[in-house]
Amino acid sequence: MNTKTKDRLLIAIGIFGLIGFLYLYAVKLFGQHGKPPTSVFIEDYIGRNGLIFLNILIFASFLALLPYRQTTLKHDWKSTGAFVGFLIALFTEMFGFPLIIFIFSPFLDYPKLVPISRRLFGSFGMIAGTWMTLAGIVLVISGWRKIHKSQELVTDGIYRYIRHPQYTGLFLIMSGWLLHWPTLLTLIIFPILIFVYYRLAVSEETALAHNFGEAFEIYRQQTPAFFPHIKKFFPHKK
Repeated sequence: MNTKTKDRLLIAIGIFGLIGFLYLYAVKLFGQHGKPPTSVFIEDYIGRNGLIFLNILIFASFLALLPYRQTTLKHDWKSTGAFVGFLIALFTEMFGFPLIIFIFSPFLDYPKLVPISRRLFGSFGMIAGTWMTLAGIVLVISGWRKIHKSQELVTDGIYRYIRHPQYTGLFLIMSGWLLHWPTLLTLIIFPILIFVYYRLAVSEETALAHNFGEAFEIYRQQTPAFFPHIKKFFPHKK
């Protein structure tokens, strides 16, 4: 597959993920209660298992847009597998698929965390979680668009504000869904994934420092890793 065809395929996959997310969950952005009507419609035609698979497919599609900042760096498929595992654990419980409960119920009490979350946060948790997830998706796509063809150190666009927008996007996606629909398994897996992607970012920066030397060191000192400095958005005017 040539580079141009591969780029088009990756773009198509990313667009599929974004459109799929909006199709299934746009109503949640505005506080709709209960299961989204689109999810009910799809479940009626392809069943609950099919709906779970579709959710995993939509979210896993963003993995196609998660290369390192430089294409010569090796991708860590172990962390990718962990993220897919997070999605599977999340959506199997979210739509009531009994497999995960069946496997773990003999070993531990399986508390229902969603009612607790609803009592603590009300509908705000659901709305905020959905918006956080959408923001994360946008960050993943924005970060990919800047770097997927570049062979140089990218420091403009979204990379002007943070060094790892794609990882920040992943953190927002995971945090959003944990806030929207908390489960025991994903609550356990979440900090592990944060650590995995943090270590991945550190490993990536070691390679970038080796490849770009002083230019990257200056960039690292001036730009935060995951969360932007507020003053970057409001530069001081003399």
